[in-house]
Amino acid sequence: MNGELHQMLLITALGNGYLINANDAASKELEQTDRLIVRFCSEDQLLTWSAWLEQLRNQKYQRLMLVHTADNPSTSSWQSSGFAGGGARHGIATLATTGHMIWIPEWKLDRHPTRSSWQVTYCAYPYSGSQQAGHAFVPLADVTLQLRTVLEQVGTLAEQIGEAFWKQNFFDPALQLLDGSSQETAKYAFELPPVYSAEAWRLLNAVYKSWVFGGMGSWNDSTPGMAYAHGKEAEYERYSGELYEALLQSSRTAVNSVVF
Repeated sequence: MNGELHQMLLITALGNGYLINANDAASKELEQTDRLIVRFCSEDQLLTWSAWLEQLRNQKYQRLMLVHTADNPSTSSWQSSGFAGGGARHGIATLATTGHMIWIPEWKLDRHPTRSSWQVTYCAYPYSGSQQAGHAFVPLADVTLQLRTVLEQVGTLAEQIGEAFWKQNFFDPALQLLDGSSQETAKYAFELPPVYSAEAWRLLNAVYKSWVFGGMGSWNDSTPGMAYAHGKEAEYERYSGELYEALLQSSRTAVNSVVF
Protein backbone atom coordinates (compact mmCIF):
# COMPACT_ATOMS: atom_id res chain seq x y z
CA MET A 1 0.00 0.00 0.00
CA ASN A 2 1.21 3.50 -0.82
CA GLY A 3 2.24 5.06 2.50
CA GLU A 4 0.68 8.47 1.84
CA LEU A 5 -2.68 6.94 0.91
CA HIS A 6 -2.54 4.60 3.90
CA GLN A 7 -2.08 7.54 6.25
CA MET A 8 -5.07 9.40 4.82
CA LEU A 9 -7.23 6.27 5.01
CA LEU A 10 -6.23 5.89 8.65
CA ILE A 11 -6.97 9.54 9.46
CA THR A 12 -10.36 9.41 7.73
CA ALA A 13 -11.52 6.19 9.37
CA LEU A 14 -10.28 6.91 12.91
CA GLY A 15 -11.52 10.49 12.66
CA ASN A 16 -15.01 9.34 11.68
CA GLY A 17 -15.11 6.89 14.54
CA TYR A 18 -14.22 9.71 16.93
CA LEU A 19 -16.66 12.28 15.52
CA ILE A 20 -19.59 9.88 15.19
CA ASN A 21 -19.32 7.75 18.31
CA ALA A 22 -16.37 9.10 20.34
CA ASN A 23 -14.38 5.94 19.51
CA ASP A 24 -10.77 5.91 20.65
CA ALA A 25 -8.71 7.43 17.81
CA ALA A 26 -5.25 6.94 19.31
CA SER A 27 -2.72 5.71 16.78
CA LYS A 28 1.03 5.30 17.07
CA GLU A 29 1.24 5.96 13.34
CA LEU A 30 -0.17 9.47 13.80
CA GLU A 31 1.78 10.51 16.90
CA GLN A 32 5.29 11.97 16.76
CA THR A 33 8.11 9.46 16.46
CA ASP A 34 11.78 9.63 15.55
CA ARG A 35 10.86 8.82 11.95
CA LEU A 36 7.55 10.59 11.44
CA ILE A 37 5.94 13.83 12.60
CA VAL A 38 2.30 14.47 11.60
CA ARG A 39 0.86 17.94 12.14
CA PHE A 40 -2.24 19.87 11.09
CA CYS A 41 -1.86 23.55 10.24
CA SER A 42 -4.77 25.56 11.67
CA GLU A 43 -4.84 29.34 12.16
CA ASP A 44 -1.04 29.58 12.20
CA GLN A 45 -0.80 26.74 14.68
CA LEU A 46 0.58 23.25 14.18
CA LEU A 47 -1.76 20.85 15.95
CA THR A 48 -1.12 17.25 16.91
CA TRP A 49 -3.48 14.51 15.75
CA SER A 50 -5.45 14.45 19.00
CA ALA A 51 -5.61 18.27 19.26
CA TRP A 52 -6.83 18.51 15.66
CA LEU A 53 -9.63 16.03 16.27
CA GLU A 54 -10.69 17.94 19.37
CA GLN A 55 -10.75 21.16 17.37
CA LEU A 56 -12.90 19.57 14.68
CA ARG A 57 -15.40 18.40 17.27
CA ASN A 58 -15.50 21.80 18.95
CA GLN A 59 -16.11 23.47 15.58
CA LYS A 60 -19.04 21.11 14.92
CA TYR A 61 -17.50 19.11 12.09
CA GLN A 62 -19.44 15.89 11.62
CA ARG A 63 -17.55 13.69 9.16
CA LEU A 64 -14.25 13.23 7.33
CA MET A 65 -14.21 12.16 3.69
CA LEU A 66 -11.25 11.00 1.59
CA VAL A 67 -11.40 12.59 -1.87
CA HIS A 68 -9.25 12.75 -4.97
CA THR A 69 -7.90 16.21 -5.77
CA ALA A 70 -6.92 15.99 -9.44
CA ASP A 71 -9.58 17.07 -11.96
CA ASN A 72 -8.06 14.82 -14.62
CA PRO A 73 -6.08 12.07 -12.89
CA SER A 74 -3.38 10.44 -15.00
CA THR A 75 -4.17 6.98 -16.32
CA SER A 76 -0.55 5.99 -15.60
CA SER A 77 -0.51 7.03 -11.92
CA TRP A 78 -0.23 3.37 -10.94
CA GLN A 79 3.31 3.28 -12.32
CA SER A 80 4.58 5.72 -9.69
CA SER A 81 2.28 4.77 -6.84
CA GLY A 82 4.91 2.79 -4.96
CA PHE A 83 7.14 5.82 -4.42
CA ALA A 84 7.01 8.89 -2.20
CA GLY A 85 5.06 11.62 -3.94
CA GLY A 86 3.81 9.23 -6.62
CA GLY A 87 0.38 8.01 -7.59
CA ALA A 88 -2.96 9.79 -7.59
CA ARG A 89 -3.34 12.77 -5.28
CA HIS A 90 -5.87 12.88 -2.44
CA GLY A 91 -7.06 15.11 0.36
CA ILE A 92 -9.33 14.84 3.41
CA ALA A 93 -12.52 16.88 3.42
CA THR A 94 -13.92 17.95 6.79
CA LEU A 95 -17.69 18.25 6.57
CA ALA A 96 -19.96 20.44 8.69
CA THR A 97 -23.39 21.98 8.23
CA THR A 98 -21.56 24.90 6.63
CA GLY A 99 -17.94 25.74 5.83
CA HIS A 100 -16.51 22.51 4.45
CA MET A 101 -12.71 22.42 4.15
CA ILE A 102 -10.23 20.12 2.44
CA TRP A 103 -6.89 19.21 4.02
CA ILE A 104 -3.96 18.56 1.69
CA PRO A 105 -0.78 16.90 3.00
CA GLU A 106 2.77 17.97 2.26
CA TRP A 107 5.48 15.41 2.91
CA LYS A 108 8.98 16.73 3.59
CA LEU A 109 12.05 14.60 4.26
CA ASP A 110 14.15 16.10 7.04
CA ARG A 111 17.67 14.74 6.71
CA HIS A 112 20.08 14.46 9.65
CA PRO A 113 23.62 13.07 9.83
CA THR A 114 22.50 9.95 11.69
CA ARG A 115 18.87 9.55 10.60
CA SER A 116 16.13 11.01 8.44
CA SER A 117 12.50 11.66 9.32
CA TRP A 118 9.35 12.60 7.46
CA GLN A 119 7.48 15.73 8.44
CA VAL A 120 3.89 15.62 7.21
CA THR A 121 1.82 18.79 7.40
CA TYR A 122 -1.88 18.92 6.51
CA CYS A 123 -3.12 22.40 5.58
CA ALA A 124 -6.74 23.46 5.04
CA TYR A 125 -8.27 25.00 1.91
CA PRO A 126 -11.88 25.78 0.98
CA TYR A 127 -13.76 22.74 -0.32
CA SER A 128 -15.50 24.34 -3.28
CA GLY A 129 -18.87 23.45 -4.76
CA SER A 130 -17.26 22.30 -8.00
CA GLN A 131 -15.01 19.92 -6.06
CA GLN A 132 -17.95 18.55 -4.10
CA ALA A 133 -19.91 17.95 -7.32
CA GLY A 134 -17.18 15.62 -8.55
CA HIS A 135 -17.29 13.42 -5.47
CA ALA A 136 -20.53 11.54 -5.80
CA PHE A 137 -21.60 8.73 -3.48
CA VAL A 138 -21.02 5.20 -4.80
CA PRO A 139 -22.66 2.25 -2.98
CA LEU A 140 -20.38 -0.31 -1.35
CA ALA A 141 -22.04 -3.14 -3.29
CA ASP A 142 -21.33 -1.47 -6.65
CA VAL A 143 -17.68 -0.82 -5.83
CA THR A 144 -17.22 -4.34 -4.49
CA LEU A 145 -18.59 -5.76 -7.76
CA GLN A 146 -16.28 -3.51 -9.77
CA LEU A 147 -13.22 -4.62 -7.81
CA ARG A 148 -14.21 -8.27 -8.09
CA THR A 149 -14.49 -7.96 -11.89
CA VAL A 150 -11.10 -6.30 -12.23
CA LEU A 151 -9.41 -8.83 -9.94
CA GLU A 152 -10.76 -11.67 -12.07
CA GLN A 153 -9.55 -10.02 -15.28
CA VAL A 154 -6.07 -9.20 -14.05
CA GLY A 155 -5.76 -12.66 -12.51
CA THR A 156 -6.52 -14.26 -15.86
CA LEU A 157 -3.92 -12.03 -17.49
CA ALA A 158 -1.33 -13.03 -14.88
CA GLU A 159 -1.82 -16.69 -15.80
CA GLN A 160 -1.61 -15.93 -19.53
CA ILE A 161 1.78 -14.23 -19.21
CA GLY A 162 3.32 -16.83 -16.90
CA GLU A 163 2.90 -14.77 -13.71
CA ALA A 164 0.38 -16.98 -11.89
CA PHE A 165 2.16 -16.12 -8.63
CA TRP A 166 0.24 -12.84 -8.51
CA LYS A 167 -3.10 -14.55 -9.08
CA GLN A 168 -2.49 -17.23 -6.48
CA ASN A 169 -1.04 -15.01 -3.76
CA PHE A 170 -2.80 -11.69 -4.23
CA PHE A 171 -5.78 -11.58 -6.60
CA ASP A 172 -7.52 -14.84 -5.68
CA PRO A 173 -7.11 -14.33 -1.89
CA ALA A 174 -8.53 -10.81 -2.28
CA LEU A 175 -11.56 -12.25 -4.08
CA GLN A 176 -12.08 -14.68 -1.21
CA LEU A 177 -11.91 -11.80 1.27
CA LEU A 178 -14.56 -9.91 -0.70
CA ASP A 179 -16.82 -12.95 -0.70
CA GLY A 180 -16.25 -13.68 2.96
CA SER A 181 -15.14 -17.19 2.00
CA SER A 182 -11.50 -16.86 3.03
CA GLN A 183 -10.27 -19.16 5.78
CA GLU A 184 -7.53 -16.66 6.58
CA THR A 185 -7.74 -14.63 9.76
CA ALA A 186 -5.01 -12.20 8.74
CA LYS A 187 -5.88 -8.53 8.77
CA TYR A 188 -4.05 -6.80 5.95
CA ALA A 189 -5.60 -3.41 6.58
CA PHE A 190 -5.88 -1.56 9.87
CA GLU A 191 -8.92 -2.22 12.06
CA LEU A 192 -11.85 0.02 11.19
CA PRO A 193 -13.74 1.64 14.11
CA PRO A 194 -17.03 -0.05 15.07
CA VAL A 195 -19.09 2.63 13.28
CA TYR A 196 -18.16 0.86 10.02
CA SER A 197 -19.93 -2.19 8.62
CA ALA A 198 -18.42 -5.63 8.07
CA GLU A 199 -18.86 -5.07 4.33
CA ALA A 200 -16.67 -1.94 4.48
CA TRP A 201 -14.05 -3.87 6.44
CA ARG A 202 -13.98 -6.73 3.92
CA LEU A 203 -13.59 -4.27 1.05
CA LEU A 204 -10.70 -2.39 2.65
CA ASN A 205 -8.99 -5.64 3.68
CA ALA A 206 -9.23 -6.91 0.09
CA VAL A 207 -7.72 -3.65 -1.17
CA TYR A 208 -4.67 -4.00 1.07
CA LYS A 209 -4.27 -7.67 0.11
CA SER A 210 -4.40 -6.97 -3.63
CA TRP A 211 -2.25 -3.81 -3.64
CA VAL A 212 0.59 -5.01 -5.87
CA PHE A 213 1.99 -1.66 -7.04
CA GLY A 214 5.43 -0.61 -5.91
CA GLY A 215 9.09 -0.76 -6.84
CA MET A 216 11.50 -3.67 -7.01
CA GLY A 217 9.77 -7.03 -6.88
CA SER A 218 6.29 -5.61 -7.43
CA TRP A 219 3.74 -5.99 -10.24
CA ASN A 220 5.43 -2.94 -11.80
CA ASP A 221 8.87 -4.60 -11.92
CA SER A 222 9.37 -7.76 -14.04
CA THR A 223 5.75 -8.32 -15.05
CA PRO A 224 5.77 -5.73 -17.91
CA GLY A 225 8.56 -7.69 -19.59
CA MET A 226 6.61 -10.93 -19.36
CA ALA A 227 3.52 -9.22 -20.77
CA TYR A 228 5.57 -7.92 -23.71
CA ALA A 229 7.09 -11.36 -24.32
CA HIS A 230 3.58 -12.86 -24.57
CA GLY A 231 2.19 -10.11 -26.78
CA LYS A 232 -0.02 -8.86 -23.94
CA GLU A 233 1.56 -5.45 -23.33
CA ALA A 234 -1.63 -3.52 -24.15
CA GLU A 235 -3.73 -5.74 -21.87
CA TYR A 236 -1.17 -5.35 -19.09
CA GLU A 237 -1.32 -1.54 -19.31
CA ARG A 238 -5.13 -1.55 -19.45
CA TYR A 239 -5.80 -3.95 -16.59
CA SER A 240 -3.08 -2.46 -14.38
CA GLY A 241 -4.67 0.96 -14.77
CA GLU A 242 -8.14 -0.42 -14.12
CA LEU A 243 -6.95 -2.33 -11.04
CA TYR A 244 -5.28 0.76 -9.62
CA GLU A 245 -8.39 2.90 -10.14
CA ALA A 246 -10.61 0.18 -8.65
CA LEU A 247 -8.38 -0.06 -5.58
CA LEU A 248 -8.48 3.71 -5.10
CA GLN A 249 -12.26 3.87 -5.52
CA SER A 250 -12.70 0.93 -3.15
CA SER A 251 -10.45 2.54 -0.54
CA ARG A 252 -12.35 5.81 -0.67
CA THR A 253 -15.73 4.13 -0.64
CA ALA A 254 -14.85 1.96 2.37
CA VAL A 255 -13.74 4.82 4.62
CA ASN A 256 -16.42 7.20 3.26
CA SER A 257 -19.27 4.71 3.73
CA VAL A 258 -20.34 6.36 7.01
CA VAL A 259 -20.57 9.83 5.45
CA PHE A 260 -23.74 9.49 3.37
